[in-house]
Amino acid sequence: MKKIGVIVAMQKELDLFIKNMGNYRVVTFNHHPFYICKYKDFDLAIAVSGIGKVAAALTASNLIYNFSPDLIINIGISGGLDKNLNVGDWVLGLDLCYHDFWCGDDNDFENAICGSHIYHSDLELATRQKDCIKGLLCCGDWFITDAEELAEIKNRYPQALAVDMESTAIAQTCDAYKVKFLCMRQISDTPGIKNHAEQYEKFWRDAPSHSLQVLTSILDNL
Repeated sequence: MKKIGVIVAMQKELDLFIKNMGNYRVVTFNHHPFYICKYKDFDLAIAVSGIGKVAAALTASNLIYNFSPDLIINIGISGGLDKNLNVGDWVLGLDLCYHDFWCGDDNDFENAICGSHIYHSDLELATRQKDCIKGLLCCGDWFITDAEELAEIKNRYPQALAVDMESTAIAQTCDAYKVKFLCMRQISDTPGIKNHAEQYEKFWRDAPSHSLQVLTSILDNL
């Protein structure tokens, strides 16, 4: 495994990696900048997708078409769904699904999508990753702050660990193009609690510097 694509949602996440990766160059594919650098024997292409499922899928497709990666890693943040998770914990999405895809009363959330409705990180690579909690991540196109919305998702997917806005779209794209995928997310907040916004802002002040260590740890364990 030689060529690795890395997708993050926000520029401030990418900045954490790039300033510590040494020399890099920026290559533009279809008006989208990709940051090309090396880590040990790996050739990396790191991109900011922007927030949301469409943006994430477009970035993954662009990356696959122009860079031909052996693996795409999605790394970023998620809102906690499981009461046993704390802000700063890392979760690995062994399984990934959408929590906002529904085709009407004749179709439930389990069979609305043609083909698979649950996508996966590469199991062999996932088993090599340490210091994280592994399980189901749920993806949808809204930033959840309401406890009732959170409870509804948890009721539908009791095993779910966290929610985000990009992971499953990238996983689905990788599945379609037969590219290995791995998703690692850090818990940034626990939606529904009092002072939720303050908790989220505090996370950005204190935690993200650990993201670079996690990315290099993932690469070291491939």
